[in-house]
Amino acid sequence: MKFAVIGHPIKHSLSPLMHHANFKALQTDDEFAALHIDPKHFHHLRDIIQDKAIDGFNITIPYKVDMLQIVDVVDTEAQMIGAINTVHIKDGVWYGYNTDGAGFKASIENYIGGKNIVVLGAGGASRAICYTLFKDNKVTVLNRNTNRVADWPFQIEAYTYDMSDTIKQADIVINTTPVGMDGFMSDDLIDISQLKPSAVVCDIIYTPDRTPILQSAEQRGLSIINGLDMFVNQGALSYEIWTGKKADKTAMKQAVINYLQRSTLC
Repeated sequence: MKFAVIGHPIKHSLSPLMHHANFKALQTDDEFAALHIDPKHFHHLRDIIQDKAIDGFNITIPYKVDMLQIVDVVDTEAQMIGAINTVHIKDGVWYGYNTDGAGFKASIENYIGGKNIVVLGAGGASRAICYTLFKDNKVTVLNRNTNRVADWPFQIEAYTYDMSDTIKQADIVINTTPVGMDGFMSDDLIDISQLKPSAVVCDIIYTPDRTPILQSAEQRGLSIINGLDMFVNQGALSYEIWTGKKADKTAMKQAVINYLQRSTLC
């Protein structure tokens, strides 16, 4: 079978490396490519995918929301999240899914359930994570403004970053913003010193493996989780949607770790 990830830009995507490690571990002949889709050609996407005989693909920036108008059938979770990151093509029908929220949830499964969770940021990743977690936890969003959250089709409390009382009550803090990512600013969004000693601090970023917020939390003895497991889990869930088979997540994760370690040494 043939799979891909599409985006703009796309050349730095680690999805092909991760999925090929899975194919090798499972001893399959599947293929996975990174396809750069220029925005001016996006309206030809169905023709492009058909020409390449692709059976399923992932979507990254900037097309996750636009895909809602391209697929034939949208999964309920993807509708609520307002974005698609996985498409499965079966008998010519395009089915859209979102595995981001479930991928993140799987990465912190041992910590959640009846917890006070504070999510930093109100973008697409935040919405996916909040939708997946709010049913079994108290979820609050902190953002520069609360306008975006007001438009979500599910109800979440939202405040600005200066709400220190919210931070003091948090069992888990999740950064979904690009703050701390390589090439982005590293401003402090919250005061880590206000978190309780038992708090867990997460970041959906995995390059670098320890963002400034994770470094600050670790220095204070807090448990930290970066975004590597979320990346692997969402990819594994996509593979299961495409094939009905379980992915080898250990092989996928190790391939990414090995690549990142080599990149650090260069």
